Amino acid sequence: MSITFRDILNQKTWNRYEDYIAEGIPQYSKELTNDISEGRKHKKQIRDYLEKHFEIKIISSDLNNEKELLTKGEVVGIDGTIATHKTITGTMAQLGVVAVNYLNEKIQHSYFISEARYKEDIKDVAEYLYAHEPINKVVSNPVLRAALQVRERELGLIDKFKQKYKMYHGPLVPFEMVANPGRAELKILDVTLEILEKIIANKKCFSIVSRSQNDAYIRIGLSLNKGEYVQLKKSVGLEMMEDRTLLKEKDKWREDDYLSVNNFVNLKATKIKIGLIKISQRPYVFQAHEEIFDLAARIIYRDALFQKEKGFPLLIDYADNLCSTFFKASDFNKIIEYQLAKEGEYLSETSEDNLRQK
Repeated sequence: MSITFRDILNQKTWNRYEDYIAEGIPQYSKELTNDISEGRKHKKQIRDYLEKHFEIKIISSDLNNEKELLTKGEVVGIDGTIATHKTITGTMAQLGVVAVNYLNEKIQHSYFISEARYKEDIKDVAEYLYAHEPINKVVSNPVLRAALQVRERELGLIDKFKQKYKMYHGPLVPFEMVANPGRAELKILDVTLEILEKIIANKKCFSIVSRSQNDAYIRIGLSLNKGEYVQLKKSVGLEMMEDRTLLKEKDKWREDDYLSVNNFVNLKATKIKIGLIKISQRPYVFQAHEEIFDLAARIIYRDALFQKEKGFPLLIDYADNLCSTFFKASDFNKIIEYQLAKEGEYLSETSEDNLRQK
């Protein structure tokens, strides 16, 4: 299919508001109805393809062992959150991470990051201004995400939880942690690859992805029946190798980083397998070490039965709820805004859109 930008621009246009009101809603409804109809047609074809090329597994109705693991606190749910506040001097961020099980054993760790700290010793005016150029930003969004992901994985490997099964929210081996985020001199990969190797070596870690960016995976999952799961033929390592943007431009990498990532992707990340599971109406992607892949699917399924209609593990919802309670972004921003106001800098630091009446 050949699509140009002009094709996208000219899909549908209304030049009069009255025409938009008269035709817009029927147009949207018609498009959605057609999309759903086409999706249902493809669902049968995808199912036939799966049955021919993959092993579709049915989860046993006897999940007493998995229920016991959950209720005895042998499975830990881990999630984290980021709150940021942009000031003229740089980004301020609060990271919050929670690990919890059904015995209500929980750990909440919070971390604070301030970009301004790395600029306060600069004396030369030109250098000080240069440090504020966008290209020289130290604490970027990818850097903050990598920091949160490291802290989440660290928490699962502390002595208290090391021998328990850990269920993370999001990809177990996130692409951002191996994509060399941030400036080269930050040496982020020295930290991220080390913690990811420990996660893989632990062999008791798995994850559930609530919002997969790969719609092809969701399409495959929709063809499953309730209580079924399938292991894709891709491992996380193979998926990363197929993403040609990762190691494509070798000259942009430090040589040691390039070799380290290449080694990790080819030898370590291939042990993490990707699966699709369907508990209720919506399927979910999950990732697990190859040695516990089937057990991870059964634990995810059993935990999701605690909220069957939603079909998503309750332990992750519990951890997410605790994150929202303990580390509210609104609370963090109110603290920063209060101090700005106290210093007489609130109006100079606050952007116009935040002051706009809505």
